[in-house]
Amino acid sequence: MGGFVFAALKVGFLALVWLFITFVALVIRTDLSDGQRKDATPKPNPKRRAQRRETTPRVVVIAGPDIGDSVPLTGEISIGRSPDCVLDISDDFASTYHAQLSYDDDSWIITDLGSTNGTYVNGVSIKAPTRISDRDIIRIGASQLKLEA
Repeated sequence: MGGFVFAALKVGFLALVWLFITFVALVIRTDLSDGQRKDATPKPNPKRRAQRRETTPRVVVIAGPDIGDSVPLTGEISIGRSPDCVLDISDDFASTYHAQLSYDDDSWIITDLGSTNGTYVNGVSIKAPTRISDRDIIRIGASQLKLEA
């Protein structure tokens, strides 16, 4: 009887190992296919690259893959990896639709849109809409953003 239990455990363990290997292979395949769709040389995005210093308040990427990119603070600003976002950042740790900036009364508010890795203001994870100023540092994935007046 002990031999039967031992053999069943071996077969079960082997099945788990093969499930793990299959899962790893699928993840690797997905990562490789995503990497092939991206251009080797990123093109500047005209909706976020500023050629001259404007007096309009802006949100600026101060660290990360898109350092220097900025958009004017007008209306609602969606931030994420999607090309549909007003500020589309090419950060692997950002969600497709990661966060949103909106103006309320006399200040800007950042809201996390249920992102996987979260949104941080001054190193603190936010769970609810949070008021921000030009002194605050916003972290989305590996990117850091700041409001400039």
